[in-house]
Amino acid sequence: MSLLRSRIIPLSIVTLSLIGCGAIETNMPVENTASNAALEQSNAPTDNPASYALWQAEQQATPELAAPYYLHAAELLVIDQQSVKAQQILEDHVNEVRFPGQFSGLLLYGRVMASLNTPIPALTALGEASRLPVADQPKNQIALLETRALVMASLDNWPNVVRDRVRLSTMVPPEKQEENQTELWSAIQNLTDNEIGYLESSDLPLLSGWLQISRILRNQNLTVDQQLQAFSLWRGRNSSHPASANPPLDFKIMASLDEQLPTSFAVLLPMSKELETASQAILNGMLQQYYATTGERPKVHVIDTDKFENFEDAYQTALDSDAEIIIGPLRKQNVARLPGLITDTPTIALNQLDITRVTDNLYHFSLNVDDDIKELMSFSKLEGAKYAAILSTQDTWALRQSDQFQRLAEEQNVPVLETISYEDTPLGRQRAIKSLLQIDESEARIRAITQWTGQSIETTSRARQDLDYIYYAGKLDNAKQIRPLVDFYFADQIPMLASQTLHDGQPSRNTKNEDIERIVFTEIPVLSNGSETSNTPYVLQRLTALGNDSYLIASRLPLFINVNLAKVSAKTGIITLNEEGIFNRRPNIVTYKRGNLVDAKEEYLKESETR
Repeated sequence: MSLLRSRIIPLSIVTLSLIGCGAIETNMPVENTASNAALEQSNAPTDNPASYALWQAEQQATPELAAPYYLHAAELLVIDQQSVKAQQILEDHVNEVRFPGQFSGLLLYGRVMASLNTPIPALTALGEASRLPVADQPKNQIALLETRALVMASLDNWPNVVRDRVRLSTMVPPEKQEENQTELWSAIQNLTDNEIGYLESSDLPLLSGWLQISRILRNQNLTVDQQLQAFSLWRGRNSSHPASANPPLDFKIMASLDEQLPTSFAVLLPMSKELETASQAILNGMLQQYYATTGERPKVHVIDTDKFENFEDAYQTALDSDAEIIIGPLRKQNVARLPGLITDTPTIALNQLDITRVTDNLYHFSLNVDDDIKELMSFSKLEGAKYAAILSTQDTWALRQSDQFQRLAEEQNVPVLETISYEDTPLGRQRAIKSLLQIDESEARIRAITQWTGQSIETTSRARQDLDYIYYAGKLDNAKQIRPLVDFYFADQIPMLASQTLHDGQPSRNTKNEDIERIVFTEIPVLSNGSETSNTPYVLQRLTALGNDSYLIASRLPLFINVNLAKVSAKTGIITLNEEGIFNRRPNIVTYKRGNLVDAKEEYLKESETR
């Protein structure tokens, strides 16, 4: 059974039939002299090229003659960033018409739908394009692969992007090699470690070499200089590989960063009061990374912010230590004060405000649930899911997380059909699930029919059919009470999605496997890969990983600043720096299967291979 609803058509069914994708060529018909003369005498609009192309289309006698003009109008609208209008024109006048430019029209439609965050119609169009006779032409095979790679990237389906880009590397002309290689490297750096392991069994030419150099950058125990040395050795053994002749930008920039790498850090943490345990876990992670790195290490100054009457004095102490980078603070109220204190010394705050003010030299890195929710939304789209509902306990943190999902759903154009919080009692759970699945409405209809006919009706209440998944905000012990209720009302194919806050410990021994399966949630790699410490609470292990990665980010900060969209695979996920100075994470997506924690994306990839 698919991890998301099996009645949703999986994208893999479409994508596996595709060859690939790419550039759109303009298919404007050549008008004859008589037609031109007639048009010149008309009242054709001349102030807007797209309007003129639409007017030309309307003058044609048949849909086949009009289609090239409609296609040209759509191309112009895309250039003018009017994608919704272009979509409507392509759907109404191009996609279903047999004419010489239909292939280009379907590819343009695929790009438009990907830009509108609706990838299923995009992949369907590419599937239709791949079945046209002209798809066998070499230039059209390239066009298909390029377009599909773009659509897959919009889905964050990086393994398929990598496959497509590797195939393209042996097909595209010399003038497009560098662009394709840049896109290929970016996709490889977006892979999780599990996805890299999955792709290592592929027999695609050149792919093994790309994965090897990615692993060099993923080795957190190497200094920048050691990574450069490892890459130099790799180039000596793989002189014919494209990455040897034209190294990825990361390595080029790293070779020039020796003088920019920090030699002194200051760490601001509340080490004495209520956050002492959390701070100690973060510091332990920093020290683990510090001692794991060989070679010359920077100086580290640890400053206890609890020892100061006001945060400004603590921050000034960090500046007086001559630190080149400051890591911290942790408390939100102290993070809020940073914009007025920042100088030329880069500061990486370990928390994030709901509204972040962009400030030079100020960065934020935290275990923000927004990153988890975005990754879950991308995964659900990969499986063809669209409509969501939110179910949360009435804990303050859970209600706040429910609001976060609602906000991000609006940003990502994910329809939320229902939002419910419930009292965690047997009756509260039952009422919530019946309301969420609209069982109450089904029962009311049955009662109405019985009353109207005067006869007993032998039927069973059924769950709604328009819901693809439930986003759940609660703990695992709460969720294992909800999952059986969802199944009881014949909605067993509706999965539950959750952030890492669900996973607060190993399932108890009396937990039934079926009560926690079909719950898909995020987790940091260090916990999802089975390397957890059994006697340490998961929340503290995550904070230790946060400390580890904050040290890693600080030591690599010049790389993030100088390489646009640089990526580092770390213990909390794949880390990138956005334009607002926020370090985002891509966590792993996991689920339970027969009582064991497994990578949900890998399960999806295995399923797609057998479909």
